[in-house]
Amino acid sequence: MKFIEVYEKYIERQGAKEFLEWLKTTDFFSAPASTRFHEDYAGGLAEHSVNVFNELVRLLKAYPEVKVSAETAAIVSLLHDVCKADCYKVEYRNRKNEYGQWEQYPFYTFKEDFCYGGHGSKSVYLVQKFMPLSKEEAVAINCHMGVENGNYAVTDAFRAYPLAFLLHTADMSSTINFNKEI
Repeated sequence: MKFIEVYEKYIERQGAKEFLEWLKTTDFFSAPASTRFHEDYAGGLAEHSVNVFNELVRLLKAYPEVKVSAETAAIVSLLHDVCKADCYKVEYRNRKNEYGQWEQYPFYTFKEDFCYGGHGSKSVYLVQKFMPLSKEEAVAINCHMGVENGNYAVTDAFRAYPLAFLLHTADMSSTINFNKEI
């Protein structure tokens, strides 16, 4: 699996192996990344995380003044959405098939069993249970949603920690599929 390949290649920090083992006990590798917006299928969460990593690497080349290690780039991009592990549930809806008959079809819902507050802050909390994060890494993961949740102080974090802005941009860029109908 590409996620594990990238993770093991770049992340060597104390606690990294334990964190990966814990992640394997969750549905992270089989969960979708969202209910309907991007990578909304089984395995989408891990795939999205790798896509964010690839986009962040591309952005770091475009912004050479932002200097971060390959390990830091891997940590913030691969782990920014670990808060979504074990949060997607499958439910069923009814719809008419091509023959006009009602049938049930599965769809994902999002239900947190452990509400910690913000999307990014929960990911920071989960990662730091196993391995330390630098201030820059914690800010980047915590602020990766940008001002989407109404937190306009994120702009100050982006100015202080350009990696946070680049992670946010990589996350947004990787979720846009211009060929997908909404």
